[in-house]
Amino acid sequence: MSTTSVRLAVVDDHILFRKGLRALISGFPGMEVLFEAGDGQELLERLDQGVIPDVILMDLQMPVLDGLQTVRLLRSQYPQVRSIIISMHDEPELIDSLRTEGAHGYLLKNASPEEVLGAIRQVMADTPHPTIPVVSR
Repeated sequence: MSTTSVRLAVVDDHILFRKGLRALISGFPGMEVLFEAGDGQELLERLDQGVIPDVILMDLQMPVLDGLQTVRLLRSQYPQVRSIIISMHDEPELIDSLRTEGAHGYLLKNASPEEVLGAIRQVMADTPHPTIPVVSR
């Protein structure tokens, strides 16, 4: 990874989780959270305004526009942005589906801070068609 900071967005409909994840990421060296959003639609509105992060950490289940729908739209509208889905579900079929739809990473909500940092670094270092890092405990 280069010495420039990784710019991120945090998307989750639960404010406390979103704020906690933002605080965690802000403590990582070389990481900057540009903004938070409560769902996929709010995320896309921010992107359309020209605020483009390198990586989006996004909940799978959200109202209005969920993580899977948002990943599909990101793949076509913002292919340069890497997405890491965060969920409490760890079914292999779901993870395969997310990979097929364009997600770059997958974390369980009980991941450690080190696993979050590792997933961000992995998706930033991967080739254009990376394997989803599945982080479980």
